[in-house]
Amino acid sequence: MAKNEKTMNQKEKTMGFIYVLILFLVLTSICCILLFLHNSESTSFSRRELVVSKMKRINEYRDMQKKTMENIDLLHDRIAAYNPSINAAYEEDYIKYSINELQNIYERNSLDTRYKSFMHIANFYYMWYADKKTLWSLNSNIDRFTLYLEECETGLSKKKEDLAGLK
Repeated sequence: MAKNEKTMNQKEKTMGFIYVLILFLVLTSICCILLFLHNSESTSFSRRELVVSKMKRINEYRDMQKKTMENIDLLHDRIAAYNPSINAAYEEDYIKYSINELQNIYERNSLDTRYKSFMHIANFYYMWYADKKTLWSLNSNIDRFTLYLEECETGLSKKKEDLAGLK
């Protein structure tokens, strides 16, 4: 009986090995068919789709540039002509609105790095606008302090003359 059990175990091992080998070959062939035959058409189709979508995004960016360039040129002219001494709130509002519009273009398309140029342009124009206001404020303060200094010097000279006349 012990000899018979050993041969049965050997037969079972052989049959199990053949069963696993057949199962492995069937699953491998099914996977190969699915991966290579079925996916070969979709990869070329997806590559074409990828190129077409990339070209579409490039064209959308160029169209956005063309539409925005007129606004950027107008914003440049407005900031160049901006005079903070003239109290024109509509000019300041227009400049701020145009700058925010440029920033919004970037925020709507922040995943595409090309649109970052709109953010940089908006930051540049905002700094130029803020610097122009600050420079005007500093110059007006200097002018006012110079006027105060002249008035003070005039008053001091009058006081000196009055003191000299008293002696």
